[in-house]
Amino acid sequence: MKRIYLILTLFLLPIFSMMAQQDLMLSQEIFSRVNKNPAATGNTNDVDIFLHGRLQWLGLSNGPKTTVLNVTNYIDKIKSGVGFTMSYDHIGIGHNTTNIKLVYSYQIDLSDHYILSMGLGGGVNVGGFDYTANTMTDIAEYGMDTYPYEKEVKVTPDFDFGIEVSHLKWTLGASMTHLFNKESTTFKAGRHLYIYGTSLLQLNDRLDIAPTVAYMHHNKTNTIELGSLLFYNRLIWGGITWRPDFHDKMNPSMLVFTAGLEWHKFRFGYSFDLGLGSDNTLPSNTHEIILSYGIAKRNKK
Repeated sequence: MKRIYLILTLFLLPIFSMMAQQDLMLSQEIFSRVNKNPAATGNTNDVDIFLHGRLQWLGLSNGPKTTVLNVTNYIDKIKSGVGFTMSYDHIGIGHNTTNIKLVYSYQIDLSDHYILSMGLGGGVNVGGFDYTANTMTDIAEYGMDTYPYEKEVKVTPDFDFGIEVSHLKWTLGASMTHLFNKESTTFKAGRHLYIYGTSLLQLNDRLDIAPTVAYMHHNKTNTIELGSLLFYNRLIWGGITWRPDFHDKMNPSMLVFTAGLEWHKFRFGYSFDLGLGSDNTLPSNTHEIILSYGIAKRNKK
C-alpha cells in the first residue's frame, strides 16, 4: 500500500502544481460571485453571508480542498455594495494559497429596468509551499545544502475588476481577476478572464428555470460551463451543468449534479462532479456544499 500511495503521489503532484496556476470554477459559484467578480457585491437587500466548501477526490490523501467565504452588504444612500471575500485552497501535498480581498461596487440605474454595476476588489494573496511534506525520490538529497528545511511563503498584492448589467429576469457579467499578475507561479495565479450570463424564467406558478452559461480564459486554458437549475416554489431546486473538455487533459469533460433548498433566507446546496470522456483519468468523487444566510436590515421608510 505504501508503494501504491507513493506512485499516486508522484503521479498527481504535477497535476496539483499545474492546478495551482489557475483559479477553480466552483459549481455553485453563481449564487455568490464576488470572489470572481466584485461587481456582484451588494446584489441583494440583505447582509449576505455565503460559505462554499469543495472536497475534490474525497478519500485520496492530500486531495485538493477549497473554502470560500463572502460577506456583502448594499448601502442604498451611496448606491454601493461593500464587503469582503476570502478563499483558501489546499492544492496538494504541502501546497496552499489564501486570498483575502475587500470588495466594492457602484450601481448606476440605466433605466427603470436595467442596472449597471462596476466593482473593484483589492487585497493580498498568501502562497505557501512546504517542500519537506513531499517524499524525495532520491534519499541522498536529505541533508544536502540544497535541501529546503522550511516552508516558503510569499505575500503579494492582488486586484480584481468587473462589471455586471442586470435586469429583473437576467444578469450578464464580465471580470478580470489577478489584474497585475502576468504569469502564474507556484505561489500565485495569473490573470483570468470571466464572462457569464444567467436568467430566471417563470414557467408557471410553481416552476422557474434558470439557464446559465460561463466562460473562463487563462493563458492557454479555456473552460465553458452550460447548465440550468429548476426551482419549485422558490423553495427547492435541482439542476445539471456540463463542462466540455476541448481535448484539454487538465480540464476534462464533466457533468455536475446540483440540488438545494431555500427557506426563510437560509440556503443550502450540494453538488457532485461526474467525470466523463476518455481523457478523464481522475476519480469522480468531488463534492461541494454551500451555506448562506441573508440578514434583513431595518427599513426606516
